[in-house]
Amino acid sequence: MLKLLLLLLLLATACVVIHGLGMVLGLRLIKNTRGKHGHHFSLWESFWILISLVYGLLILHLIQIVVWAACYQWFGCFEDFITAFYYSATSYSTVGYGDVIPPGNWRILGAVEAVTGILMFGWSTGVLFAVVNHLQTRFKDRQQAPAPLSTRERNS
Repeated sequence: MLKLLLLLLLLATACVVIHGLGMVLGLRLIKNTRGKHGHHFSLWESFWILISLVYGLLILHLIQIVVWAACYQWFGCFEDFITAFYYSATSYSTVGYGDVIPPGNWRILGAVEAVTGILMFGWSTGVLFAVVNHLQTRFKDRQQAPAPLSTRERNS
């Protein structure tokens, strides 16, 4: 039982590390992105930043699901990787159909994976909300900025 608890701690830690590294890299990329119009992004630039962010988050979640599935497969909880991946995806997303279950003591992994998944989805939601809020503020600032002076007005 102690080995199982250590494995759970290792898997949860792996998820936090994967998600944290992905978040740091993704947010750095966004931070270093400059709009065509200087500090402000156009509506389309904001749209593509959000699309990229969402796909990046999906990839992070899929990597974590694969890590859990690999663990299930490694320890022989399921016949094949496809079944392990299916169980991992339903546990991580908290859908939990219950049509596939691991043997005996291994069932606790599904519950801990679900808790980890909820936390990672919450983290992703928070970051997505913060980025949307930031982009919206920058877009509004651009819309409210005074129009640049024409050449004739500057020379007067």
